[in-house]
Amino acid sequence: MSKFEFIMMFVSVVVAFAMAELLMGWGKIIRARSRVKHPWLLAGWSFWLLIIITYHYLGFWEYQAYNFTKVAPMVLFLAAPVMMVLLTFVLTPDLRYYQKMDLEEHYFETKNWFFCMVIIFLILSRASDPLLPDFAETWMGRSAGTLLVTLSVIWLLFTNNRAVHYALMWFNLAYLILVASFIPVTGMTAF
Repeated sequence: MSKFEFIMMFVSVVVAFAMAELLMGWGKIIRARSRVKHPWLLAGWSFWLLIIITYHYLGFWEYQAYNFTKVAPMVLFLAAPVMMVLLTFVLTPDLRYYQKMDLEEHYFETKNWFFCMVIIFLILSRASDPLLPDFAETWMGRSAGTLLVTLSVIWLLFTNNRAVHYALMWFNLAYLILVASFIPVTGMTAF
């Protein structure tokens, strides 16, 4: 087993924990479907998060070129997946038995936490890119999409306008699906 495979086992557990938390949250919402209302913003952003988790995990492959011998680069490499787990905890509501919940209200209550953490996640994902051998030639292309997503998320921090939240959710979903369908994965968030 190579050093990269050993490290990826550890990272895979963290990423799997994030995905499991997200999917369990969906399961709770589906089971409580008669007691929840207005799920669409939460559903859209949680689907976006699922795509991000998948995209991010595929991006780890590029890091096999780096020789992990120090703890600091490993912590930097692991920081974004840890943030993914925290993102799923913030986004997923805690539904109790027989509790009725307005998921749009939950979304607006937690949106600042969620979008601040998305920005931190995007920064952490980009922070480990200098470990890659081709970073000097590819940093600009890698950062363009991240900057676009970050700017749209910053806008969402400062507005409670439902129409803006729906529009930017659809924009981010469409953009991510388009990029994920046509552009090969490079780095952890090279969208």
